[in-house]
Parts: sequence; structure tokens; C-alpha cells
Amino acid sequence: MKTDAIDFSHVRDVVQRCETCIRPVKDAEILPADAYVSENFWEFEKQAIFAREWLAIGHVNEVPRPGDHIPLTVNDESVVVVRDDEGTVRVLSSICQHRGHPLIGGVVDAPAPGTCLNSRRLVCPYHNWVYGLDGKLIGAPSMGETTPVAELRRNVRLPEIRSEIFHGLIFVTFNNDARPVAKSLSKLDREFANYGLENLVPGYVFAQTDQPWNWKLHHENALEPYHTDYVHKGFHAAVPAELTQFAEFEVGDGQIMRTTGFAKAGGDLFEESGSRRLPDIEGLTNEQRGRVFFTSIMPCVVAVLQPSFVTITFLNPISAGRINLRRLNLYSKAATEVPDFDRIRIEQFEQMKTIIMQDQVTQTALQVAYRSRFTPRGRLSQLETAITQLNHWVIDKYRRGLEGGLANPA
Repeated sequence: MKTDAIDFSHVRDVVQRCETCIRPVKDAEILPADAYVSENFWEFEKQAIFAREWLAIGHVNEVPRPGDHIPLTVNDESVVVVRDDEGTVRVLSSICQHRGHPLIGGVVDAPAPGTCLNSRRLVCPYHNWVYGLDGKLIGAPSMGETTPVAELRRNVRLPEIRSEIFHGLIFVTFNNDARPVAKSLSKLDREFANYGLENLVPGYVFAQTDQPWNWKLHHENALEPYHTDYVHKGFHAAVPAELTQFAEFEVGDGQIMRTTGFAKAGGDLFEESGSRRLPDIEGLTNEQRGRVFFTSIMPCVVAVLQPSFVTITFLNPISAGRINLRRLNLYSKAATEVPDFDRIRIEQFEQMKTIIMQDQVTQTALQVAYRSRFTPRGRLSQLETAITQLNHWVIDKYRRGLEGGLANPA
């Protein structure tokens, strides 16, 4: 949907009703239901947020070797993350510049999005046009009669999408005027520094497609611990909600952060016993060894940093009420060298999956309920402080979108 197809009178009404959502937590309300269920409002969010902000899409060690590449969809664009022959990580459009067929997919037995492949060439399956890992055209069969291949090689290449790496996380933006990604993440930079995220390696990947809830609900659920003693009763005791502390948030910050302490020394959220079996990441402070760090890197990442491993969830919203998710568990080299590592990582994931499925039920129910004529604006608990911070972030982007010309395209 183009901006001229968006009903901006509806958008302005929703944004105006958001003003009560950024009051102090004791007085704040939740966002209006239309912010979660309206497709018109989602189209506005796509332009005001996802077409303008930095979007985290992967980790550098998902493509560790030259030739490794991962096909993904980001904000409706087919892209491919590649590590080229010089070891540089790039993000290229995966749309062939011949007639627009995707380079990966669109054929029988195509690899699933997010699958790591390896090749020194990217080949379009439709007409066999061939590109290098730098995006330059290499070959185009049967074109000599109309356009010399040498001319095509000079003039044709895959568009490269602006990308930056922050502590091993790969970010892209479709906004050429966006400030460097680190500018809004200085608080997170200080927290991430000791974890050495860029050196951690993937130990488990879990992808889910077409999940039936709004992207903001996912962030809210991840950052508020109020529900954990109830929805996750018996599975979340290692980090009790009352040991939560919320970090300060200022408009302009690119992240929302909280920590929750362990109920006992050596705890682990994703161990059935609640006790840690893998070695701590080297370089952590005593404080970091004694708690779990939760953060939303807006708008596309939820991260859970434990002393022994890190979970990154990449969010790719596809509609007001649908989202694709890709979770990545990252481990230190020392952890991967533990003799029982393969068994432990699988057992950890199974414990994590139980919590994921519990959340999945509540998020699905919330999304359906938000279509009710009786949906409340809510009153928040102190344990839901992060929701007001999330509201500050999105409302700032809504205002900027309306003030920045989206409602009045040239």
C-alpha cells in the first residue's frame, strides 16, 4: 500500500488517543486496540517505522565462511546476507535484475528462508543469470544478440542495501538519511561490551512463520515480567518477577532494557533444574553473572542475555496481526567445547520452547480479544513499566511520521 492509500484521518485519531499511553506508569494506559489490529494503521507503521529505522536481521556468525549466504525477507523485500570472498558481510537485494525473479526461492524444493547456503555465485533459477558475492553480474546466457554481455557486466548489479554491524548483529535500513545505528544504542553498547556477542556462535535456530499476533505485543510480552509467575508457573522460578529492575529510557534511545536477578547463585532461566551447566561467558561482571538481561532493540529484536548463552529473536512483521520469528541461541567457544554440549543445548531449547509455546497461546488470545468492542485501555502494574517505555518509542515514531510528510506526499 502506498502512502496515498492510507487513511490518515484514522491514523491521526489513533495517534491522538495514544497520548495517555506515555504518562507515568501509575496513570498510563495501553495503546488503542487499532494500533494492534488495524491494517490501515499497520501500513502507516510500515512507512513511519520499518521503512525508516535500522532493522536487525541476523548475526555475522550465521555466515562464517566466504560464500555463506542466507535468504531473508525484510519489510516485504527479498534480501540475501552474504559473506564475500574478502570476508565482508553484505546485504544484497535477491531480486534478479533481468526480469525480477528472486535468486533464491520460487522453484520446487527451494531452501527455507533463513537457511545458510554456500556458493561463490548467486544464480537466478529462472534464466541462469549469475552474480558474484559482491552483487556484480558475471554471466547472462543467450543475451549477446540484444545486449553484449560485457555491457551488461558494466551496468548491471544487484542493489546493495545499506547495512551496519553492531556487536555482531547485522542491521539494514532502507533510509539513506538514517544516522549510524550505534548513535541510538549507546546505553546498549555499554551493556553488550562484556558479552562479546560478535564472537559467539549459533548453537540452535528456531524459525516460526505466520504467527498470529502484532509485533508490539511480542515486545510487550518479552519486557514485562508481571505475567511470568502465572503464565510460566513452574518454568520461570529461576528469575522471579520481584527481582526485576527497569533501566531508564529517554526518547531517542533505540532500546528498552530490564534485568531480573536469579533466585539463587548459578541460576539459568532455560534449565529445567534452574541451575547453570555451561561455563559463563568470559569477561562478565559479578552483577552480570547474577541476573538475566532482557532488551528490545526496536523494532525488530528481542534479546535475552544469560551468563552462559544469549538468545536473539528477530521479528519480521507481515501484517497487523501476523509475524515471522527467527530465534538464535548463541554460545561461547568454551561452551561448545563442553563434552555434553550437544545434549545440553537441545535440552535448553526444549525448556525454552515450553515457555515460547505458553507465550504463544496468550499472545494469540490477546490479538483476537483486541478486536472486541470491550477491549480496555488498561491500568498497568509497576512490573509493566517497560510497556510505557515501548509506548514512548513507538509514539515518537508515529509523530515523526505524521510530521515528516507521510500524510502529505509530494
